[in-house]
Amino acid sequence: MFVLKGGEHCMAEKIALTVDREKRLINFADSAYLKIIAKNNGIWQCEKTLPLDLNVNSTDELRIKIHTIINSIDECKILLSAGISGIPYYIFDKMGFSIFETADETPEILEEVVTETKNNKKELTTGSEMSCTPTEITDGCYFLDYINLENKYPEITTKKALLPFLKTKPFISLTVLLSHLPPWLEADEYSKKMEITTQKNSKGILVSIRHKMCGE
Repeated sequence: MFVLKGGEHCMAEKIALTVDREKRLINFADSAYLKIIAKNNGIWQCEKTLPLDLNVNSTDELRIKIHTIINSIDECKILLSAGISGIPYYIFDKMGFSIFETADETPEILEEVVTETKNNKKELTTGSEMSCTPTEITDGCYFLDYINLENKYPEITTKKALLPFLKTKPFISLTVLLSHLPPWLEADEYSKKMEITTQKNSKGILVSIRHKMCGE
């Protein structure tokens, strides 16, 4: 029924899915259960279903609940969800999970998850450092994937990531991948001095920032 994580066939393979009350794949924020699937002798079966009570009053309470859930799913290191971000993504990632997002659970998609987990095992488990500021791609041209940064470090706001750069770094262009255009970037302080254009793509919005030429 489900997907192999990788490794030797003699060990049971497990994967966690965020599901609704009808046990259908859904995003983490709206999920009712974490369903654990185990594969033994080529057959995937539901090993257990853990209730997810995400009605919390603070981020600390949310962290505690997620850690408690993770501690109860031994040997499971893959999470499959229709969508996950912010603090939940950060915790699962830091706990060594390979995280995948998909709208379906088709056999083809699940096999792709298996293949990608195997191919990227080293990258997914080493927790390599991520730049928290724009990176120079070519001379004077910088790029920042803020969506990925926010998933890893939800405490870093767009202002924290971009304001120091905009105020102190000489640049020709800055391109930022965002889920939406931050309101503060549209304020006169920046819109009068900078040319800001947006372009949608499959992952979000590419925001391009350049200094306006004198006389514009």
